[in-house]
Amino acid sequence: MQREQNTNGLALLTPHLRGTLAELTSRFMRTFGSTNHVSYELLTPDLLRAAARRSFGHPSLPYYDIAETRYLLSFGADFVENHLSPVKYGSAFGQMRQGRDTVRGHFTYVGGRMSLTAASADRWMPAKPGSEGALALGMARLILAESLYDSGALAANGLEAKKLLAALDRYDLPRVTQLSGLPQGAIAEVAREFASTRPALALAGEMVAFQSNGPESVRAVHLLNLLVGSLNRPGGIYPDAGFPSGPENSFAELLALIETMHGGNVKVAMIHGDPLYSVPPATGFHDALAKVPFIVSFSSLLDDTALHADLVLPDHAALESWGDVIPVAGTREPVVGLMQPVVEPLFDTRQFPEVLLATAHELGGRMAAALPDESYLELLKGAIRKQAGLEAGVDFEATWVDLLQHGGSFKGKSSKLTGYRWGSDAPPPLPEDPDFAGDPKTYPFHLIVYPSTAFYDGRGAPYPWLQQLPDPMTTVVWGSWVEINPETAAELGIGFGDLVEVTSPQGTLRLPAVVYPGIRPDMVAVPLGQGHGGMGRYAQGQGVNPLALVARQGTKQQPAWNATRVRITRISGKGELVTAGHPQGSLRSELVEI
Repeated sequence: MQREQNTNGLALLTPHLRGTLAELTSRFMRTFGSTNHVSYELLTPDLLRAAARRSFGHPSLPYYDIAETRYLLSFGADFVENHLSPVKYGSAFGQMRQGRDTVRGHFTYVGGRMSLTAASADRWMPAKPGSEGALALGMARLILAESLYDSGALAANGLEAKKLLAALDRYDLPRVTQLSGLPQGAIAEVAREFASTRPALALAGEMVAFQSNGPESVRAVHLLNLLVGSLNRPGGIYPDAGFPSGPENSFAELLALIETMHGGNVKVAMIHGDPLYSVPPATGFHDALAKVPFIVSFSSLLDDTALHADLVLPDHAALESWGDVIPVAGTREPVVGLMQPVVEPLFDTRQFPEVLLATAHELGGRMAAALPDESYLELLKGAIRKQAGLEAGVDFEATWVDLLQHGGSFKGKSSKLTGYRWGSDAPPPLPEDPDFAGDPKTYPFHLIVYPSTAFYDGRGAPYPWLQQLPDPMTTVVWGSWVEINPETAAELGIGFGDLVEVTSPQGTLRLPAVVYPGIRPDMVAVPLGQGHGGMGRYAQGQGVNPLALVARQGTKQQPAWNATRVRITRISGKGELVTAGHPQGSLRSELVEI
């Protein structure tokens, strides 16, 4: 490709990378001359960044001071399980509840499915999917109408209460009640509690962002924080000092790459990760990748993508690797963690960045000049030296050893990010009515695809101890299931463990039913993480991949994984449903030996 000057014939697809590895991959592709470099993940926080840019002028992710707040209002942000930084925010939630002698923070959760986070709340508000933004604006309108807002905060952000109230005129309580399916009195009560209990903090999560109107709905939650004076204040919201930059719509970048591959313009695709599993088939990725003549996988397991590769160059395992780790979110000060090998490589593997460096040296010329380091360790040490601000010639070894002993640098310098301020040209958030794929007469139920507590987006599936870990809300292990409200199940004649067929405009899956009271009657939910075609004996063939049901939202270039309708049909037989205990309390004996 280099000789033929077809540098755009090379594509590199990776998960979101940070730190030195992110810089290495970017420099490699930039120097080679290819623009086909995409960093993509299914559960990306891109839309949270995009919403922050539109509201505040810069795309930093939010830092939530949950520990110091007195009223927490979550719109689909499952911070106990997986939202942004669950370890940080789970700990902070404990502080909010029990860390203060005289204050126990109140927690209200908005979302159509009771997650583990929602189960930890004082109040659960099961709003219709896609209505969260309208609900937030309905609360904002009431706060403005009853003069419960922080006038100083509005003035500091260049906003006038009268103009803002007029802009939100259509979000009156009767209309918001109709859109959300929630009682008018409950909406008003929560709005007044939120405005009168300071400091108060509102969060917007992926369950909201992955709707067709996601970004504007996230901005509606931003507005709630502004109204109660919670921008840049203890117990409120700050710009996060984690990884300072990141894509704002990597899904659009992925779609562009898919189009390029469809056109036969990609000759070699280098892939780190498993996009054949994690990219929904509705995008056309599977067909597009089939048109690439040569595929290289760097997976250390024979996952779905590696099984279709022409060449597999397995990466080291994490415990065999060097690296630096910058958190995505969850910190107000820049920090960096360091990885170092604790064991020799068990097999004949090579770390992914080492392969890129060796390839650059083989190509020679400008590639070798741009990436002169002989090893990734050498490159990593140079990057850490630069971060530490040490001049050339200064003895770095003592600093390096100290950093390795402590696992990184956690003291951190003050963040260069200025605080959040509503942009002077930022319009009020006005989310469109939600758009769902599928005729409601044919497909009466909203499908929610949510990350598994054990497997997240599927990367944890090859580990048997995670397969054996009971789901905290249903106690199911080793498989997939669909959650159905008891009223809906009774109407359809579906019982616990019955085999059902879930059909969307995109496809059909068969899986057992779990009758689950923690979900709206007009919704069904399927966890992510199972349904692998490869990835080892513990993952292969376990359950189904619900992404096969997810449909595209027309020509929209944003991920709307929770904007698909489905229908449910009971079919003969029982599904393979293994639980740690029957929902009614009687123990079952379907134990799996590992």
